[in-house]
Amino acid sequence: MDWDRRRKWVRGVAISSAPLGLLLVAGLVTWRMLTAHFVRRYHRETCDPIELSGAGIGDYPASYHLTDVPWIATEEWTCSANSLAMVAAQNGMDVSTAHCNFRMGFTYGASAVPGSNAVQFFGEPEAGLRAAAPYLGLERRYYVTDDETLYVDALRYYVSRGYPVRLGLDVAVLYDVGEALPHSDLVVGYDAARFAIYETVCLPDFPCEPRYLPPGAEGLWVAEEKVLAAVLSQARLFSYPWRYSLTIFDAAPVASDLGPIWTRNGNLLIGGADYGPAQGADAIEGLADSIDRRGPRIDVSKLLPPLGAAVWNRADNAAYVSEAFEGQPDIERAAALFERAADDYRAVLTALDDGIADQAEAGYVAQHLRSAAGAEREIGDIFIARGH
Repeated sequence: MDWDRRRKWVRGVAISSAPLGLLLVAGLVTWRMLTAHFVRRYHRETCDPIELSGAGIGDYPASYHLTDVPWIATEEWTCSANSLAMVAAQNGMDVSTAHCNFRMGFTYGASAVPGSNAVQFFGEPEAGLRAAAPYLGLERRYYVTDDETLYVDALRYYVSRGYPVRLGLDVAVLYDVGEALPHSDLVVGYDAARFAIYETVCLPDFPCEPRYLPPGAEGLWVAEEKVLAAVLSQARLFSYPWRYSLTIFDAAPVASDLGPIWTRNGNLLIGGADYGPAQGADAIEGLADSIDRRGPRIDVSKLLPPLGAAVWNRADNAAYVSEAFEGQPDIERAAALFERAADDYRAVLTALDDGIADQAEAGYVAQHLRSAAGAEREIGDIFIARGH
C-alpha cells in the first residue's frame, strides 16, 4: 500500500533568464516560501482547525475504556470511512463503510501523486469527514496544538467524556512497518502510559485481523510515546502548520439533501483542478499520456498498489450506488460505468504485472486508462446533474 495522499497547491514561480546563479537562489527561496504559504493555507481551509485550550480540558480518571463503540476493521484501505462508521454507530446510526465512503467521497475520484507517475484513488480524509458528518447526524471538531502535554491530556479527557477520538497518524510508525503510511484510527481507551486503539485496516504486518466486533471489545494497547510519534510523523509528512491533531464528533441534526454530495463526488471524478496535481479523470488521462510517451522505460512498481485499489474502489462504488439508489436509470448507468472502469483497471493491472514489454503494450495500457477516464468523466456528469 504505497499510495501517499500528499496533495496540492503549488503555484508556479517564473524565473526570468537574467544572471542565472543569483536568480536561481532567489527563485528557490521564493518557491519554498510560496509553497509553505499555500500548504498552510490549504490545511487551514480544509481542516478548519480549532486550537486546543487547557481551559477546555478538565480532570479525568486514571484509566478508561469506551464500551459503546463497535470495532470495524477491513483489509481494504478505507480507514477514514471505517473510523466514521464506528463513530456513527455509537451515535445510533448503523451505516456501512460504503455509505460513509459515498458521503465522504473517500473512494471516488483520483489524484496524481507529485514527484511520481502514480495516481492514487483515495480522497482527502479531512475534507471528506467535514462533508460527510452532517449526513450522519454529527458535527466534526478538529483540534490542533503544538503542546505535547496538553495533547495527551486532551486525548484522555475526551475519551473519558465518552468520545471515540479519531487520529490521523503514520501507521508505519505505530507498528514499525517500513515506509510512511498515512492513516486513520480511533482511540477508545487509555491508562497511565498507553492508549487503546481500534485499528481500522488490518494488513499482514498489523497486530489485528479484519473483522466486525460488537461494542465493548478491548482495543490494541499502544504506548503513549508511539501514538505521539505516529501523529507527529503524519504532521511532518503533510507539512501541517501544527504538530498534533485530533477529531471528535458531537451529535447534530441529520442533513438529508444529498445535492452537495452528488456535486462534490462528481467534481472529484471529473477533475478540473486549476492548480496543483491533476485530479479525477484528468489525472488518469495524464497517466495514460505518460505511459504512451515513456513506454517500457516507465517504472511500474509505484503504479501497481494504487491500481489494485482502483479495481476494488470502482467495483465497490458500483455495488453501493446500484443498491442505495436502486431502479433509478441515471444511477444504473453510473453503476455500469463504474464496473467498466473497474474492468479497465483490472486489465491495466494484469498487463503491468511484469512491466511494459514494448510500445505496443504501452499503447494497450494507455487505451484502457483512457477508457476508464472516459467512464469516470461520464459518471461525474451524471452526479453533477443530480446535484443540480
